[in-house]
Amino acid sequence: MGQIDASRPVKLFILGGQSNMDGTGKSEELPADYSVHPENTVTWDNKKKTWVPLGTDSFAERRKFKFGPEITFSYKLAKKYPNHTIAVVKTSGGGTKLWKHWLPGKPMYVRFLQNMENAIEDLKEQGISYEVSGMLWMQGESDAEFLEWANAYEENLKILYKDVRLQTGKKDLPIVMGRISIGLLRKTPWNFDFTEVVQAAQDRVAKADKNVRIINTDKLETLEDNTHFNSESNIWLGEKMGKSMLKLMK
Repeated sequence: MGQIDASRPVKLFILGGQSNMDGTGKSEELPADYSVHPENTVTWDNKKKTWVPLGTDSFAERRKFKFGPEITFSYKLAKKYPNHTIAVVKTSGGGTKLWKHWLPGKPMYVRFLQNMENAIEDLKEQGISYEVSGMLWMQGESDAEFLEWANAYEENLKILYKDVRLQTGKKDLPIVMGRISIGLLRKTPWNFDFTEVVQAAQDRVAKADKNVRIINTDKLETLEDNTHFNSESNIWLGEKMGKSMLKLMK
């Protein structure tokens, strides 16, 4: 595709996080309602630097077409804004830590901004009007491995959100985050002993910022590793993120 309907303004959403933002839902498990994507949705292919239909980018392809919350999130927004194009730019990496990879100047954050800038550059070249409308964040599991990292999470998250707003030029940019799941304290191949410390940090950041919404994921079903959300959970999370984003955008 590569081209977007130039007659429609774009609402651009930037998505970041670790493996539960990568997504571990299987595309063949998407219900029929979600298998044909709305014509007013696109996703940015970070590698090919072009717009493609949801779930078909090189990142999804490399991961055998697994999906994250972006699919049902985009549907929700596309339905609410039929005269806009809903465009998502997702940058995520399994196992990445906020303190090590996502603060200003750190590798994942640099990539996150670069992907966003490439996507915006393309819209400008096509003469399409756009607005960076919001951010989704699903991360924190890896910061629950050590107390020192977990204790630093609140301050680090504030630094991240503040810088994203600075870079997008939107001081009230709506941000919706999934809270990491209490299920991480069950038996996992990793060690997330300080899950509750990170959860509490995420709760405090959301409570202190009227433009941030948090989604409790404690009841979501995971794969056998007690860490990664299954297809149904990815569908639910995306829908919930969409609802929360729409409330913030009001």
